[in-house]
Amino acid sequence: MRMKTALLLLPLLLSSSLAFASITDVDPQDKSLEYLRYIFGSTVDIITGGTGPSAPDSVLGAMSQILNTGMLVFTGLIIGYVFLTGVLNSAHEGNPLGKMYSTMWVPLRMVVALALVLPFSGGYSTMQIGVLWLAGHGIGLANSTWNMALDHISGTGTLYPPQIAINYEQTAMRILESRVCMHGINTADRHVNIEEKPIEIVADDQVVSMRSSGSTGSTLVPVQHKVMQRYDSRYSLAGAGVAYGAAWLSGFPSGVPRSYGSNPCGSISLEFAEIDEGTAIDVPVRSFQSKIIQAHADLDEDLDALAREIVLKAVDDTAPDPDPTAYNMAVQQFKIGYDKAVNDALSEIATARINKWAGGNPDAAGMTVGARDAGWISVGAWYWDLQRVNAETQKMVSVQAELSGPTESAIENADYKIFSSALSAYSQNMQVTDPRTGALVNAMERSTYADDNNGLGVVMSTADSILNFALSEPDPIAGMANVGHTIITAFETTLAAAFLTDLAACVADDTSEAVGGLIGGASRPVTSTLCRMTNKTLWSLVGAGFLLIPIALMLAFYLPATPMILWIMGVAGWLVMLIEAVIAAPVWAVSHAMPEGQGFIGERAKAGYMVALSLFLRPTLAIFGFFSGMLLVIVMGKVLMLLFLPAMSGMIGDSLSGVVTLAALLAIFTIVLIQIAHRAYGLIHEVPDKVLRYIGGGAENLGEASNEQQSRSIFVGGAAKLVGGAGHSMRDKTRGGAQSMSEAAGNGIKSATGAAKSGMSKISKMLSPK
Repeated sequence: MRMKTALLLLPLLLSSSLAFASITDVDPQDKSLEYLRYIFGSTVDIITGGTGPSAPDSVLGAMSQILNTGMLVFTGLIIGYVFLTGVLNSAHEGNPLGKMYSTMWVPLRMVVALALVLPFSGGYSTMQIGVLWLAGHGIGLANSTWNMALDHISGTGTLYPPQIAINYEQTAMRILESRVCMHGINTADRHVNIEEKPIEIVADDQVVSMRSSGSTGSTLVPVQHKVMQRYDSRYSLAGAGVAYGAAWLSGFPSGVPRSYGSNPCGSISLEFAEIDEGTAIDVPVRSFQSKIIQAHADLDEDLDALAREIVLKAVDDTAPDPDPTAYNMAVQQFKIGYDKAVNDALSEIATARINKWAGGNPDAAGMTVGARDAGWISVGAWYWDLQRVNAETQKMVSVQAELSGPTESAIENADYKIFSSALSAYSQNMQVTDPRTGALVNAMERSTYADDNNGLGVVMSTADSILNFALSEPDPIAGMANVGHTIITAFETTLAAAFLTDLAACVADDTSEAVGGLIGGASRPVTSTLCRMTNKTLWSLVGAGFLLIPIALMLAFYLPATPMILWIMGVAGWLVMLIEAVIAAPVWAVSHAMPEGQGFIGERAKAGYMVALSLFLRPTLAIFGFFSGMLLVIVMGKVLMLLFLPAMSGMIGDSLSGVVTLAALLAIFTIVLIQIAHRAYGLIHEVPDKVLRYIGGGAENLGEASNEQQSRSIFVGGAAKLVGGAGHSMRDKTRGGAQSMSEAAGNGIKSATGAAKSGMSKISKMLSPK
């Protein structure tokens, strides 16, 4: 029975081993192995199936050779001690090795301990080689995890779903309103005065027709151009006059021709975002835009029959009621088509981008090694490229739809109210999908929250504008980095202009003082006042710099670098842990010879296996922490945006607010966001530190968080000193420059004045009578 069980388990063990090997194999050219060779020498090649050197080729290997010799001697002493006590216990108790020691496990552990501490390659013992091999296959597992993450992003197009800003029902209702307007007025006039114009592309003021009878005439449309659907007058004003005269002569048998002006029943205008038209994404972007145009065209056609039913019911009470589900069906079909266009484009664009990275393209982040080529160790360097994919796709799907309703010329039609009322009655009784349950409900049963604007005031409105600007990027860190760069650019530009203005005003003041006399005395009050005013303005700006520049520097440079800093600290922590494990491996090997405990491992050696497991899993768990941090920052950024302004508005209340208040709000927001980023990306080291607690392992705190906090303190202190030094330098240079320029100007004026006096004296002598 046992033999059959073993035979059944053998294929399972073999398949598990093959699966393990497939996901933990390491490319010999992997960057991690390249760096490990710097530390441990060519013995690292054993990880990829190579043979290590017979003699040490690294300083750690040479020192390990001596350490292993010492541990070998110490192992012999332990074996001798156990053998001696075992003989004495056997003689005293009558049992082999006595009752204290296991006769099966103790001898086996001693043999294993001797084997593990014996020199193997490059000065390292068998146990040290085992630690390196385990760490190397941990690299392979991390690389497989990283590749799977890239595959997922390629397949889905994004790290997290983009926000689609379009309101499907609002778009459909506006199109239905335009359709009802068109058919209603034509019915009232008994003449086709308003007609549907085909979809058109507006490029360089040239209008190109793209649709006839509801189907696009081209599969790809130009990128970044406006697409329109119009419900326009059939006649111009002059044409309507001619048609009206002809109809009047014949008694209006086909209704009354009229002109209602330009687009009387509204229009649809789609503005696509400006996106890099590089060859890598040109085709998927064009394909997306064509699909979005087609989705709107299909919605327009689907709502035509419903619009006719509404108009018919308005003029004929005996007509059947419009289908209450028709509107919702059209909306759902529109949503399906729109979402499919988005998902297809996301996948195509992300695949193009990531494939470009993987080939070691030098255009990708300035690197000649691709994301897949460098392996797990380069994950932190690709943070902004991953965010760029998300930002790019978010920008692409943010189609600006401008929906114009009926104009005054259409509304002024005597019968328009009849059709408008019929549409209103239908919109109240139609069936719509409840977003909470997914069930069809009456439109009146679905409640919505009204927008609440409490009058935030100038300061809070400015803060709200800044936060909205930050939200223009999917990642709040990227958005706030843009805010920081904007503040720095605006401050530098304004400060330069103020400096030059102050310099000119003070030079003019000093020049007036040097000239003296009637002209100098008359101009001095004006120039002196201007000099003082510009100087105060300059120092007000410097004071604002003391408040804003440290914040802006944190936002523009430090905050975006947080993921990379913590990732580098995590990689450094793993390398430190590996070096520690290799050094401790001979001691760990000797611990197997300790006689205490039952089983193959024994009491003393158990802790080492938990550390080894942590060493194996740490790179993979760090990748989990990295991506989890990216997602957590997105979520917490949205929570912060949701709660910050209401909380600050309540805190400030009716207090007098100004620039200092705005700077304080921005500082608080920056501090909170930095704490969120630090907490989120701290998962890079917290996940590896704490996961093994769930199976009894101790937390391995390698100090990455404290190292990052020290970097932050250095950066903040440096920013403060930079602003302070710049302020003092600006003050000295302003007054010194003004003084030197004014002295030069004064000397020039004095020279000119002297020359003028000398010339006048000569002229007067020549003219005086002798």
